[in-house]
Amino acid sequence: MTESAAVDASHGAPARRGALTLVVFNLIFWPYLLVTIIALFFPAFLIWLFTLPFDSKRRLLHRYSCVWGGHYLAWAPLAGLEVTGRENALTGGPYVFVSNHQSMVDILAVFGTRLDFLWVSKKENFYAPFLGWNMALCKYVSLKRGHLPSIMRMYRTCLRRIAEGHSLFIFPEGTRSPDGELKSFFKGAFRIAARNQLPVVPIVMDGTATVLPKGSFKITPTRVRIHVLEPIDPADHGFDHRRLSEAVHARMKSELDVMRGRVTANGS
Repeated sequence: MTESAAVDASHGAPARRGALTLVVFNLIFWPYLLVTIIALFFPAFLIWLFTLPFDSKRRLLHRYSCVWGGHYLAWAPLAGLEVTGRENALTGGPYVFVSNHQSMVDILAVFGTRLDFLWVSKKENFYAPFLGWNMALCKYVSLKRGHLPSIMRMYRTCLRRIAEGHSLFIFPEGTRSPDGELKSFFKGAFRIAARNQLPVVPIVMDGTATVLPKGSFKITPTRVRIHVLEPIDPADHGFDHRRLSEAVHARMKSELDVMRGRVTANGS
């Protein structure tokens, strides 16, 4: 993926998405998803098995998972995935990546950035056949929402993974936004960043709520845009996780407004 990575299966051409087109797309996409989830897990297992002696960080497996997960959006007819600003997170680190959360397909979109990180995800996702098993193989971090012992285990695991040199990826809103607008943040990601003096890399995406709205299973192929913003140093906010959270939220909201054309890049 290039510095301003763009994979657009429609080649930028406007696509007519009539009712029949959407029906045909969904009749093809869902079976394709189910079949490939199973088929592509077995190469993942072999990568995990053969890299055990020398790849304790599971970098190769994660990169395979990025290609696997990202291709569902990037290669989909009438859709596409555009990633800009990836160069902001290619040097330095480890980082705490945070993103807005609009849809179940956000995970596929983030995989399409092909950045190195470990997901922090709810525990139930790890039970999903094939996909969840792959998450466990990748050493992603599980969390049971609202359960204090699980939250504390998650926190300790994150600290260990950071000490090993991993970056983390967290959706600080905690759950998908029902209207696509940026909601308030939980503080966990920012506590971790402030305590460990890690830069926070905000990632803003738009379009995924159209692809698969919350509570729906109807796919509407749409071009998804992702902007990887410059890291925000917690030192600039006195290593105060509350101030850091507020600064990241304001930066992401501003970028989302620009992406949606509500304001220009200079704020007018």
